[in-house]
Amino acid sequence: MLTPLLTKSELKNLINMPKVWDYLIERPIGEIISERFANDVIKGVIATDAPIGTFASVSDLQANICFLYHLIGNGTGEWKVPKGGIGALVGELHPVATQSGVDIRVNSRVTSVESNSAGVQLTLEDGSQISSKYLLSNVAPQVLAKLRDKPAPKSLDGSQLKINILLTKLPELKSGIDPRLAFAGTFHAHEEFSVLEDVYQQAKGGAMPSRIPIEMYCHTLTDPSILSPELHEAGYHTLTLFGLHTPAALFDADNKAAKQAALTAALASLNDYLVELIEDLIAAIEIRSPLDIEAEIGLPRGDIFHKDLSFPFRQDGSKPSWGVETDDSRIFICGAGAIRGGGVSGIPGHSTAMAVLEIDQS
Repeated sequence: MLTPLLTKSELKNLINMPKVWDYLIERPIGEIISERFANDVIKGVIATDAPIGTFASVSDLQANICFLYHLIGNGTGEWKVPKGGIGALVGELHPVATQSGVDIRVNSRVTSVESNSAGVQLTLEDGSQISSKYLLSNVAPQVLAKLRDKPAPKSLDGSQLKINILLTKLPELKSGIDPRLAFAGTFHAHEEFSVLEDVYQQAKGGAMPSRIPIEMYCHTLTDPSILSPELHEAGYHTLTLFGLHTPAALFDADNKAAKQAALTAALASLNDYLVELIEDLIAAIEIRSPLDIEAEIGLPRGDIFHKDLSFPFRQDGSKPSWGVETDDSRIFICGAGAIRGGGVSGIPGHSTAMAVLEIDQS
């Protein structure tokens, strides 16, 4: 993942696991899961990493790519969170960057990008300009195209509902399991394999389901520092909930009403497993639909991946690439829109830096 892109054949030969390659790359992940497992719940929990954030059936190879990226971390599929949250990571990076001579500007919206033999020029909303030898762009490819006055690739629907909840305490479960154990990892609800496919078909037809498959995390069980000492001492916790198969199209007609319907459906999915209603424990809550994400941080149609994810290789016969290049040799994509996307991994940024260094050293 940290070298120039191999071709499909080169990567297949390097891995040298034909059966694994076949079921991860060539055949729909839903088909493989159905061959290997019988229980509907187990099948669904395994499959959940395939459609989360991607509006696709597990019978679609696009789901395979999403599955691969969710499980590639640390070589084992293990996910980690930085102590103090992503904000703490930014806090560590900021002084390193500024001490290295980086000029950071916020609230400086770019209105156009132009390129010529002298380099790249950005025009900001206030009319000022910034010039550079190269542009490393972290916006979605569709946004970059518009800034360059180029035809923009089609914006696909983002497909996630994000709900952040502050709880006065962890809820008790009907199963009797200790909530500190139940919520310590990933909590899945209504994610049976059959339900995932049924909800996908409902959403594809334009209907908000009465129960939304959810994946949920309680980060405060892992890292209490994200709450104030007072709230932690009082027993408060956070829940971060993702709803699956909630594409932007479901919110187009009336975002506010659709969000309320989606919230009701998501909390109903959780309440099915709790002794008391989650609503009775909520101290604060925020909900973000794909349209909210687009409005607030400029992701077209709220797509957290910027575009459809790509397999981490280039096609046989294509020219060498880091997967970050554009049609302009001075402009690069360093965010999730790169071929090896997933901005939080840092891989696109690394690839872009290496691509630029490669040019300067040649």
